Parts: sequence; C-alpha cells; structure tokens
Amino acid sequence: MNINPNNLNLKDIDNISVTAYRILSILNLLLEYPCSDKEINEKLQKDIIGARSLSQDTICIYINTLRAIGCEISRPSKSTDYKYVLTNYPFKIKLTEHEINALVKIQKYAFTIDNWKLNYKFDQLRKLFFERYYHPETIEKREIIEKSTFLRQRRTCQPQIIYALEKYCNKKSTLIINYNSPVSGEKLIEMSVDKINFENGSFYLWGYNLKFEETQYLRIDRIKEIQAINIKNSQHSQKNYSIKYKLTGISALTFTPNIDELIIDKNNNEIIIESKSKNKFKIIQKILTYGSNCTILSPEEIKIEVINKLKSTYIMYKEGTSF
Repeated sequence: MNINPNNLNLKDIDNISVTAYRILSILNLLLEYPCSDKEINEKLQKDIIGARSLSQDTICIYINTLRAIGCEISRPSKSTDYKYVLTNYPFKIKLTEHEINALVKIQKYAFTIDNWKLNYKFDQLRKLFFERYYHPETIEKREIIEKSTFLRQRRTCQPQIIYALEKYCNKKSTLIINYNSPVSGEKLIEMSVDKINFENGSFYLWGYNLKFEETQYLRIDRIKEIQAINIKNSQHSQKNYSIKYKLTGISALTFTPNIDELIIDKNNNEIIIESKSKNKFKIIQKILTYGSNCTILSPEEIKIEVINKLKSTYIMYKEGTSF
C-alpha cells in the first residue's frame, strides 16, 4: 500500500498504520518545538483527511509510547505553558572519523568565504546538529578534530544587530559606536560604515574612522551600543596602503594570494608579493605571522614601523613583562 504523507486519507489506511503515523507525527512535531494537546490535534487533523479530534488520554498514550522507546518528554505544566517538551531522544547520528573530517573541511572552507550570511546560516546548522542530531560520541570526536585542526569556535553574535548594521552599510551611514576594546576598554568611535565580513570565526564591521582618518574594522560582538546615527551618506577619500615583501622557506612554498595580493616575482627559493589594503594594522599583522621568512621591501615607513614593533616585543619578553 502506497501512502502519500502530504495527503493521507483515513479511509485508505488501517488502524495500525494511522496509529504509527500519529505517533511519528507527534515526535516530528516535538522535535520542532513544545506542543500542547490542542496543537497536536490541529497538526494531525491537518495531515490526515477525515481524522477525528483525539482525547487527552489518547494523546497521553501516544506520548507514553514515545517514552517507552527512549524519548524523554516532560509532562505539561504551568512552567511549560501546559505543553509537552521533548528534552532527549535515542535517534542520534553516529559518524565515522572520515565523515567528521569531511564536515570539518567544509566548515573551514566556509570560513574563507567573505559572506557573513552564509557563515551565520552554517553556524546555525552546526548548532542544530550538535543540540539535536549528533550522538554524544560524534560530538566528542568532532570537537577533538576541530581543536586539532586549529578551527576556532564561532563567537556568538546577535543576528539582529548584524542585519541592522548591514542596512547602515548599504547607506554608508555615519555611526557613533560604543565599543569595548580589548586594549583600552569602552570608548566611543565615530565611523562611516562600509561592509560586514566574517573571518577567523568572528563577524567584523569595516568603516572609515573619522578621528584617525583611516579605514578600520571592529569585532561586532564587542559593540555595546550604537548611540547616534547620521543617515546621510558619507564620502571619504580613504587611504590605500601598498606593501611589497619577500617570502622564503615554507612560507614561500605554501603561499596562496588572496584578491588583494599579487605575486610580482618568483623563483625556486623565494617570492615577491605586492599587497594592498585600506587597513594598515591588518596588513602588518599578516606580515608578522610569517616571522623570519618575511622581509619587507617597501615602503620605508612600514618597514620602520614593523621593526619598532619587533623591538618593543623583544624588550617586553626580555624584561619579563606580561601582555
């Protein structure tokens, strides 16, 4: 007998089939959200043509059947708004190490795409699987693999503020932002906002800092409040930084240019790169990650700034000063 789950007719199925279908429907419904007797009845009557309204005792029997196979379902009470709540169930997915590795690689690839909406949806999907569908053994294995591949956990961020900031970015609005800096604490920043991106597990707001007259980026989960908004479009002549540097050793062998980088010379032992950015701090931070494999060729002021940063770091370590 073929049964179309989207258009069940009570006349075409026997009592065993309809009972099984009702129980599975209740389970599927509770997987989505807590439900009352009334909500369960409405769903079943919508799915099964000609179905009668079930009594509380009948629904209780179906709930007890789910409990008998290992589902943990709380009783309706005032604290749950008189709804059944599914807190746990035995139908969890077990994945092999090979399958988990494949998912982690997909997750790492998503991190490289400058699309915050895609990354947010991916994050929600990952959270859903961890909370609902993964077997505890799979959760433990995946967490170990994620840590071993240096995959950072995403920092929580309210989607409402991201969507609001995106609207301001589209209008090129000027905002006064109360920002909790990890170095200097809370401060007000006046910024003409430009775009949102997702990088290394965090969401960032890019814009033009009116005080320092340069492009900067702020981690969105550190934004405490948007205190004032100038909706007018803001046009600024933003400074672009162009740095040439040389890579050797393993850094040269493994280097892959991004959209702001260009390999201008290359041989068996080294490569010379021209990198462009509107944010000087970001480009210097990347250069520093190459360590002794990197030599800055130009401009001279950037070279001097990096040398001074390295000297300062050396002095701190030498004197035992903690950061």
